Amino acid sequence: MRYFLTITILTAVDFLCGCQEATLVDTNNIDTIAQSQCIFTAEKIKLTQLTEFVETWKIVAYIDVLDGFGSRIKTSGIWRFELYDYTPRSAEPKGGRLYLWEDIALTDAEMNNNNWQDFMRSYKFTLEMDTEQATGKTYILSVTCLTAQGKRLVDSVHIKL
Repeated sequence: MRYFLTITILTAVDFLCGCQEATLVDTNNIDTIAQSQCIFTAEKIKLTQLTEFVETWKIVAYIDVLDGFGSRIKTSGIWRFELYDYTPRSAEPKGGRLYLWEDIALTDAEMNNNNWQDFMRSYKFTLEMDTEQATGKTYILSVTCLTAQGKRLVDSVHIKL
């Protein structure tokens, strides 16, 4: 009986696990494997349409970080926000810089999680200024993220107050 039970269990395990041989990673090709894993790192940032002035001295910015597949991900990095005057009908619409916020380091888990909106799969930053901006004007909010992998990702958006 014991012999029959052992054979039954081994047959079931073999059936459930399959009969395929295990494949080993070719260690001579490790550089190619490492490069293929880079598609899971931050490739692009995008300020979303939810970014807006909430008061004449405060902006709430929502940012998507996208990997090589276009999926929203978290990333570790240093974030810099700048507010520029908007110059219409110009080859360079970004006018003079009006405000530069202190860099925000999302390099540790706690700070990163504080700014991450899990239900939206994006980051939320509340940017306060010590000076009010003029109402009825259009501005350009620019964001730069220097990732832990050394990539510099940039995006900007027009926002109206």
